[in-house]
Amino acid sequence: MEKRIRKVAECYTKFGLQHTSKSTACLKHSDRLFKKILFPKETSKLNNASFKGGNIVHDVVQLFVSTNQYETLDDVINSDKIQKEIDSYFPFNDKDKYKFKFIIKNLKATAQNHLSNLAELEAQTFKAEIEYTAWLPNVETYWLMYLDLVGTKNFGDLKNCFGAAKESPLKKPVNKGTAKKLIDNRIDDWVYSNVKVPQRPYFSDVMQIALYKHSCSLPPFLSYASNCDRKLFTENNCDELKQENLDQALKILSMYEVAWQKKLEIADGDVEKLAWLCVPDVSDIKKNTFMWENVPDELKNKFLGIYGL
Repeated sequence: MEKRIRKVAECYTKFGLQHTSKSTACLKHSDRLFKKILFPKETSKLNNASFKGGNIVHDVVQLFVSTNQYETLDDVINSDKIQKEIDSYFPFNDKDKYKFKFIIKNLKATAQNHLSNLAELEAQTFKAEIEYTAWLPNVETYWLMYLDLVGTKNFGDLKNCFGAAKESPLKKPVNKGTAKKLIDNRIDDWVYSNVKVPQRPYFSDVMQIALYKHSCSLPPFLSYASNCDRKLFTENNCDELKQENLDQALKILSMYEVAWQKKLEIADGDVEKLAWLCVPDVSDIKKNTFMWENVPDELKNKFLGIYGL
């Protein structure tokens, strides 16, 4: 049978959209409007400590397991590539600055926990950041994905669990007996919370694996790591990663995308009409929730101005 060449539907292309992804499909529609249609260039430059730090952890683990260039984690971390990544980050406030400092301080411990998780899999070789695309029923654009690690026997994703940075000046001199504990968890007047990893995978991550499994037939895994805890999920120890549950998760992910697609169809290329179909939660913007904390006020005001606010 001759293969039918699929084209991205006009409801997407009229808004300059070419593909979708798991992370994009899971955005609130107002956030998606803001990031992908109204201000794609401006928001693509925005960053935060969790995102940048997470990318660095990924890069360290991926370089260590997918190349033969480095003998130890220290070799990877001290490499020009990783050091340039660390030095290139510019925080947007003090809290973000110190969170990034703590992530880098704990970089080796977090990466080592991922490596300990990978050691629980069968011995294999890995390639990193492998691109796949896929078309799913009822979605009139293609899904773009980059798999963290694709091995000869498994594929999977690396998930980092970071703590929070909090300003907490010392009220009295450090006691010698507690000095090491304080130093391990402190930089200047800031402290960092050590966090445990989840005991079940987050559903958003299950949807991501479901999408990847649609394109890659190998058994999947999810590696969760913080600086002090770790957990490897596979289909052997986690019901969520069994095929029947991945099938259901993929249907839910597709539903999210179709809901957005229906709004694109109704708006028919009219940005103002789409904006009124995707009214934001203004309280999120005012409270500087995670999505908005690194967005300049000028950009927020431009967005709210569309609604006469």
